[in-house]
Amino acid sequence: MNTQTQDIKEAPKGADAVADAITSDIAAGRLTNGTWLKQVDLEQRYGCSRADVRRALEKLAVKGVVQRIPDRGFYVAVIDEARHRELVEVRVVLESATAPGIVAAATEADIADLRALATRFAACIRDGDAAQKFTANRDFHVRLTELCPNRELAKLALDVRGNIPTTPVVQWWTQARIERSAEEHFQMVDAIAARDAAELTRLIGLHILQPDSKRAG
Repeated sequence: MNTQTQDIKEAPKGADAVADAITSDIAAGRLTNGTWLKQVDLEQRYGCSRADVRRALEKLAVKGVVQRIPDRGFYVAVIDEARHRELVEVRVVLESATAPGIVAAATEADIADLRALATRFAACIRDGDAAQKFTANRDFHVRLTELCPNRELAKLALDVRGNIPTTPVVQWWTQARIERSAEEHFQMVDAIAARDAAELTRLIGLHILQPDSKRAG
C-alpha cells in the first residue's frame, strides 16, 4: 500500500501527534501489515516535518507497533499470533480492573455520553465504512476507560489497547459479531447505570475475548 498523500488529514502537531495518527491509520486498516513506512511519504501524508516523522516512528518501534529493519527503514509490524494473544490477555486483566472504579465514579452525564457513543457505533455498523466503525468503537472504549479514577491504570489499559495490532477486518470476523459488539456496548452502559461492577467486569472480558468468534480482539 502506498502511503502517499491519500487520506491526508489536518497536520498533526509534534512527534506524539504524528505517532497517534500513524497508529490510528494502522488500526483502521489504512496502513496494512508489512507496509513500508517511507518517511518522505509520511511527511506528505500528515503535513508534518521529517524530524517529527522520524521521532514518531522511533517511538512506535519501541512499542512494537512498527518494526525497524536496518538499512531498509520502518514497516508496519506484521501481526504475530502469539503476541496478539498475550496482549489480549493483558488487556482483559487491565480493563477488567477498571470496572469497579468506573462504576463508582461515573456520573449521569458520563452514562449519557457513553450511551450516545454506543448509539453512534451502532449507526456506523449499518452505514459506516471500516475506518468509521473503528473510530466509533475506539471512541466508546476510550471514554469508558477514562472514567476510571485510577489514572495510571486507565493509561496502561489504553496503551495496551493501542499496542494490539489489529484492523477492522480481523477485529470483527462477521456482521453478526460486530452487531453483538454493539449490543455489548449498551449492556456495559446498563451495568454502569445499575452500579453493577461484577456485571461490567464480566461484560468487558466477554467483549474483548469474543468467545463466539474465530479470534479474540
